[in-house]
Amino acid sequence: MQVHVLGPLRVGDGTTPARAPRGPRPRDVLAVLVARRGRPVPAETVLDLVWGDEATGLTVAAVHTVVSRLRRQFGPGLVLTTDAGYVVPAEIATDADRFSELAAASHEAGLDPATRATLCREALALWVGAVTYDGVRCDLLASEYVRLEELHRRVRADLAMGLLAAAPPSGAAATEALAIAQELAADDPLDETAAMLAMRAAYRLGRQAEALELYDALRRTLRDELGVDPSPAARAVHARILAHDAAFGARQPQPVHPAFRLPVALSPTVGRAAETAAVLAALKAGRRVVTVTGPGGVGKSRMLADVGGALDGPVAHISLAAHAGLAGDELAAAVAMSSGLPVHGTDAVEGLARSLATAELTILVDEAEWALDAAAEVAHAVLAGCPGVRIVVASRTALSLVGEHVVELGPLDTTDADADPDAIAASPAVRLLAERLHDRGALTEPDPALLDEAALRVLAEAASRLDGLPLALELVAGSAASPQELLDLVRWPLDLTSAETGRDPRQRSLRRTVVWSVDRLPHGDRAILRRLSVFAGPFTTAAARAVCGIVERPGVRTVDAACRRLAAQHLLAIDRGGSPLSFHLLRTVRDLLQEELTDAGEAEAARTRHLEWFAGLWRDVPLSDALIEHVGRTYDDHFYALAYAFETGSDAHAADLTIALGRAWLFTENAATGICWIERALALPGLTAVQRARLEVQRAGLLTASDWTAEQIESLAATLDSDADWSVQLGLMAAIGSYVTGDVERALGWLARVLDVAGTRAPYHLPEAVATQAAFDAAAGHREAAVSGARESLARIGTSPSAVHLVSVVPKAGLALLDAGRPQEALEVLSSGARDAEERFGVRPHATTLCNIGWAALGAERPGRAAESFARALSGPGRGMSAGEAAAGLGAAQASLGTATASELLALGEWILASERNVLPPTLASHVSAAVALVGSDPLPAGLTADLAVTRAVQLARANACDGHDRQPGRTRT
Repeated sequence: MQVHVLGPLRVGDGTTPARAPRGPRPRDVLAVLVARRGRPVPAETVLDLVWGDEATGLTVAAVHTVVSRLRRQFGPGLVLTTDAGYVVPAEIATDADRFSELAAASHEAGLDPATRATLCREALALWVGAVTYDGVRCDLLASEYVRLEELHRRVRADLAMGLLAAAPPSGAAATEALAIAQELAADDPLDETAAMLAMRAAYRLGRQAEALELYDALRRTLRDELGVDPSPAARAVHARILAHDAAFGARQPQPVHPAFRLPVALSPTVGRAAETAAVLAALKAGRRVVTVTGPGGVGKSRMLADVGGALDGPVAHISLAAHAGLAGDELAAAVAMSSGLPVHGTDAVEGLARSLATAELTILVDEAEWALDAAAEVAHAVLAGCPGVRIVVASRTALSLVGEHVVELGPLDTTDADADPDAIAASPAVRLLAERLHDRGALTEPDPALLDEAALRVLAEAASRLDGLPLALELVAGSAASPQELLDLVRWPLDLTSAETGRDPRQRSLRRTVVWSVDRLPHGDRAILRRLSVFAGPFTTAAARAVCGIVERPGVRTVDAACRRLAAQHLLAIDRGGSPLSFHLLRTVRDLLQEELTDAGEAEAARTRHLEWFAGLWRDVPLSDALIEHVGRTYDDHFYALAYAFETGSDAHAADLTIALGRAWLFTENAATGICWIERALALPGLTAVQRARLEVQRAGLLTASDWTAEQIESLAATLDSDADWSVQLGLMAAIGSYVTGDVERALGWLARVLDVAGTRAPYHLPEAVATQAAFDAAAGHREAAVSGARESLARIGTSPSAVHLVSVVPKAGLALLDAGRPQEALEVLSSGARDAEERFGVRPHATTLCNIGWAALGAERPGRAAESFARALSGPGRGMSAGEAAAGLGAAQASLGTATASELLALGEWILASERNVLPPTLASHVSAAVALVGSDPLPAGLTADLAVTRAVQLARANACDGHDRQPGRTRT
């Protein structure tokens, strides 16, 4: 049975009849139950949701009546009765399910244009009418409504992309793409993706002037609405049009997880050159922890971004504003996620320190005051065990660590209004105020030296009254249309009396300014702003619509317009860290609004909508780059929603969130975090059998092994039988597990099942399944089959593979080629895959990948290349359990090169491998044995520990670092 929801929800005759407020509501009841398929919903809950305030005086008999009517129309199998309430079985399908599947498939990287367009058209053909769930009260399904509407937009954008990527170019295709893009842009003028598509289409049609005008229109809209310029991607398209470069078909990749993604300042920093120089000088002098302190609103976060931008080498960034009250292990896990680091074991703090032990990295930690004790604990562990790591902290309070260097950041300097005009114009506070007023169009010049004396003195008085606090200056500048109005605005809030005690006077000044800015808002904008305070990190306007509970029809963007107005007034900050354009709330503003949200009695409803939005976004969606990128970018909100799900007993939502987060934990090898939360989720009583089975598969994946019996595996397989995506994942794990334990026959049986399911129901898994078969064939000595399978798997992922395929398919194909006696081909495959993943998606190769490249290079008789790769595996972040393998491989490479330290490295590699209980496969062990026969193995000192052995291996790797060029074997490095 299938329920149609992409359009009018077909109950009765398909129309939406008028009804009395307390009358039957079959569409609403059906929508509520369908949206919660597989989960019993008590009749009382249905009554409250559907009838709301009008339920007074009604009993659950009203719900029973509607359910009986639905059963008469659709049959008894649609709505079942259980002890826990009414349930629509999980097996009941909707057209939205198929639409979501097609949308996910059409968005995959590497698809040829014709296939992409076909999938998009098939998905769009399912859409009936203008909106989803037509005839259902919008607030009942706010999150699902917005999710499907946004997915509908993305499918149309993907169709336009597929049409433009076709070769040779077609005028009809470009015309259709232009029409689609213009429709999307008209609905949302700030959608830069739509604008870029329209520019490409117009240029493809030979209308360069129109393409340039589209860019100008986007630029004007962004400047007028938000005071920002187009994104780097949009500017790049504009530059290519000016250069007459028509190669616009390829997708624009972006990092798929937040590793090393720094905050981007949208305007020049004013008056902080000396403090920034002081931080950089402290780091250069060898200080390993530098803390920037100062009151809220003083500009610590901006300064942290400026410091990060000025540093050489890798830099990671994390904000702790969303992590208040976290324990040290939870905070360590968050740091690992934001740094893209693998964390093995069950102790996240220890795992983070182990992952960073050989790294050279600067970690920027913002708003540490919200988790001060945990931040100090994690920082102490990292500083003690990771000599190459430096930490720069922004916090209202220092961490009180030994060796901590503190740089105090005060308000910007101000001057009296009756001071000399030149002195006023040079005041940093006045300069900042003038620049922000110019951004808003309230001043014709950003340079205060060019203003008349009267305006200059007004700015000086305003800056002085606001104590030179940058946030306060930006807030009032966002509401003033002229300098004189600015002064009128400022006089009122700072003349208020404050009953607060124990608060710095400047903090009282800032708080009153925030209160005043919020008090000036129209009622609708104020309600939207306080509901947005439930977000912990960046959010898009689509997420804002879902969480605000204001569902709008196409062409009406009340929440979007409010977000733009609030950003113009600096009550929302613009986030340029990803795509699409996002906003976030500064913690000072967020705290005040959360108080107001609670006082208004809206906190529970807003947090519930926030939970439903993030729980529903990736429910039942296969693994993809889009999923990994979004979960990484909004990790704080996913985590915040997960905590609320556990707090409120929302077991099903907790499972959905854990599964989505589990995808990211697996992708980044963050086992310490994933295992902990997955085991907590598995202990919940309210999970469906499918949710429980998925979590078991993820848990085993993070453990890189399973303790399942054959009966348990078959039970999981039966539960997931209709779930092609997870059936394949289970089958791959079962096949690999059986193969590792020597049960080849069982492994091949599982792999045959995987290939059958992937080939018929989950084609996106077929490349990995074929690559796994190739690896099995190579290990069994079937070289021709292994080479053929490896090449087939690589052909299936195309010339622009997704990040997921680069991580899951390319390594298996490379290993198959290596074991099949094709080391040069394996080297090319593994090296290009690692380079592609890092350059296109920001996924740095982990130690395992680097070791595999090293072994392939050794087999291809390129010892210099091998030594370079093994050295990176030893001395880079995230070495995991590969230190012994990397040391042994480096020793073998150096033996071939004639390096004097080769014999010591070989001995260290053997010792570390034994301590890790790790055994090299025969093919790899043969390289090590040949090297030992050539140069020997040095005796090691008594009392050696694992940490000392690894440290010594890293020292040797760095001392003998190769320059990337091959040297002839037998020549000693001097």
